[in-house]
Amino acid sequence: MKCLSGKMVLLLLSAFLLAALSACHRGAVLPPGLVSPPGGSPPVRVRLMNGPGPVEIGAESGVLLFSDLASGEKIAAIEPGGRWSVVLFGPDGQLRVASPDGRVSRPHPAGIRVHMPGGNGEFRLTGRSYRGELLLVNSGGNRIMAVNRLPLEEYLRSVVPSEIGSPGSAAYQALKAQAVSARSYAMSLMSENRRFSYDLTADTGDQMYRGTSTEHQLTDSAVFETAGECLTSGGRVLTSFYHSTCGGRTADPSEVWGKQFAERNRWLRSVGDGSYDSGSRWAEWEVSWSRQQLLLLLKKYLPELMKMSAGEVGEPTDIEIMRKGPSGRNVLLKVTTDKRVLQVEGDNIRRALRKPDGSILPSTMFDLSLQRGGSSGLSIVARGRGFGHGLGMCQTGAIARASAGQDYRKILDRYFPKAGISRLY
Repeated sequence: MKCLSGKMVLLLLSAFLLAALSACHRGAVLPPGLVSPPGGSPPVRVRLMNGPGPVEIGAESGVLLFSDLASGEKIAAIEPGGRWSVVLFGPDGQLRVASPDGRVSRPHPAGIRVHMPGGNGEFRLTGRSYRGELLLVNSGGNRIMAVNRLPLEEYLRSVVPSEIGSPGSAAYQALKAQAVSARSYAMSLMSENRRFSYDLTADTGDQMYRGTSTEHQLTDSAVFETAGECLTSGGRVLTSFYHSTCGGRTADPSEVWGKQFAERNRWLRSVGDGSYDSGSRWAEWEVSWSRQQLLLLLKKYLPELMKMSAGEVGEPTDIEIMRKGPSGRNVLLKVTTDKRVLQVEGDNIRRALRKPDGSILPSTMFDLSLQRGGSSGLSIVARGRGFGHGLGMCQTGAIARASAGQDYRKILDRYFPKAGISRLY
C-alpha cells in the first residue's frame, strides 16, 4: 500500500488523540448527482448499505485510492487484489481507514471517498463489484453509509436486467421500455433528493441494483440505444413505476397509496392489459391459512404496520374486505380485535395479510373465501391475480407485447398514456 505522494503514513491512535477529537459527523450531504457536463450522462448516488461496519473494500482492477471527502487529502492507495476497511473507531465514532494489519488512519469527520484514477475500473463491496466511486459517511447511530456515485447509464446496465431479467432477443423492445422507465424513475428522484446524501437505494425500496455481475450484452444495448430518454409530462420527468404482473389490469394510483398520491400523479392511469400477462406464474395464485394461523400472523405484523404497540392492537378476531377499487384491487381491509376495529388501506393490505412463511401477499387483487375440510378443518383462502403494486408498466405484459411485435414506444404509450418520451441528454 502507498500514498499518491509515494509515502504511506498511517497514524497509530493514542488515548490523547481520541480525547481531542471533535464530535462525529452526522448527516453529511454528499455531492449531488444531477449536475453533469453538457451532453453527458448525469451521475447518480445509490445507497448500497447503511450499517455498523466495518466496511471492507477491495480493489478489483487498477489502483484504488482513498481520500478525505472534504479536503481531497490522500489517505491510501490499494493495489489490485488488496482489501482495506473503513471503520468507526473510538468513542467519537469518526471514520478511519484500517489496514489489514490493524493500523488506522487519523479521523476523517467529513467522510471518505474511494475511487480509481481516471474513473476506470471496479471496486468490491459486500461480495459485489461496482463501477464509479464510493462515498462513505457516518450516518448517525454508529452506522456507516456507503453510497456508489456513478454515471446514470452505467447504473442502468445493472438495474435493467436486475428488474426485468434477460427474456431474450424476441423481447428486446421490452428491455428498451424497461430502460426508459428505470431511467425516468431514477431521474425524477435525483431531482427530488439533491439535498440529501443519496438519490436511490439499491433494493426494492427503489430499484434493484446489483453491480456489474448482472450486466448482459442485450440489456446493455437496450440501455445505450435509449440513452437519455425519459418519460415526461408538463415539462417534468415522471416517477415511472413498474411491477411484475398486473393480473389483466394495472392499478389506479388511489388504490395503492391513497387519494393524495393520486392527486400528485394524475398522469398515472389504470389500463387494461388483456391476456398479455397470462404467461406469468403470478397470473393466478392461491394462498390459504387456518384461522389460527392467519390471526397469529396479523397479531405479529399489525402493530408495526399500524404504528401501535401489540397491547394497543389487541388480539385479532376477524377480518373483512370492505371495499375494492376501479381495477378490482382491495383498497380497504377491516381487522377486528378484542380492543378495537382497525382499517388497513391500499398496498399495506399485502403487508397485513402475510403468507404463512411471513412474506407479503403477491398483490391486493384477490378474493377471500372460507373452505371446509382437510386436516386443519376450516381454512381461509385468498385467490388472486398479479404480483406487485400494479402501478405503471406491467413487465410480463411488456415482454409479451414485445414478442408480439410492439416497439418500446408503443409499449410505454399503453402503460403511460398521459406521458411522452423526451431525450434529455
